[in-house]
Amino acid sequence: MYEIFADLHVHIGRSENGKPIKITAARSLNFANIAKECSDRKGINIVGVIDCASPYVIEDIERFLEAGDAYEIEDGGIIYKDKVCILLGSEIETAEPILVGAGLASAHKTGSAHNLCFFPHLADIKGFSNEMKSHINNITLSSQRADISAYQLIDIVEKYNGILIPAHCFTPHKSFYGNCTDKLETIFKEKFDRIFAIELGLSSDTFMADTISELANKTFITNSDAHSLPKIAREYNKLLVENISYKEVLMALKNEGGRKVLCNYGLDPKLR
Repeated sequence: MYEIFADLHVHIGRSENGKPIKITAARSLNFANIAKECSDRKGINIVGVIDCASPYVIEDIERFLEAGDAYEIEDGGIIYKDKVCILLGSEIETAEPILVGAGLASAHKTGSAHNLCFFPHLADIKGFSNEMKSHINNITLSSQRADISAYQLIDIVEKYNGILIPAHCFTPHKSFYGNCTDKLETIFKEKFDRIFAIELGLSSDTFMADTISELANKTFITNSDAHSLPKIAREYNKLLVENISYKEVLMALKNEGGRKVLCNYGLDPKLR
């Protein structure tokens, strides 16, 4: 076992040929540059790139693999120069009823929440992307709103061997606690046990999240949500694993086999 550093929420601004992916992100944020930044400058061993369901990004990944500096592994993930494991992810916005306390706050209102979806192999996220085309108006762009709830989304994610992590859970916009509900269990119902981790985001920290009883057995992670190369690893996690792979990250999130998230390093919410 050894300690590694992970940032599991990094955006892509443009594809290699200049196609827009995340409109608010820097043009220099593409798949290849993220891998190089993590390897050469940031010391990040595992990076989650969360715009990989875009067909434009999928094309970039295929070219990246063909170039020979990176390869897929059986345990999941793309290994770059034997130093960085890239996890293939997708951030999906779901429409949720606004639930406060025991009841529905407003039957005709919905809140928006972001979900991080990670997949072990390129074939898995290709299948996910193809299916989500029927739920999203423009699958080429990042963080697009789907016509389904998170309760429905988790089944589609798991169909393609993936996991779902509620994103930046406490931010005032585009999050579950910040915008939709005061109990995650009211969103996921009987599927709540299939949520192993939540992303805290800039509006919270471990001490705050620990006061919520339903999160007692959930793993907390904090990530950069980087919209530019310099912001990668602004927030990050320290994991105890045997190697860098999707499988090992999943085991760490589940606290299995001695793997674990040792700590997360986030900005003080007062600085938000």
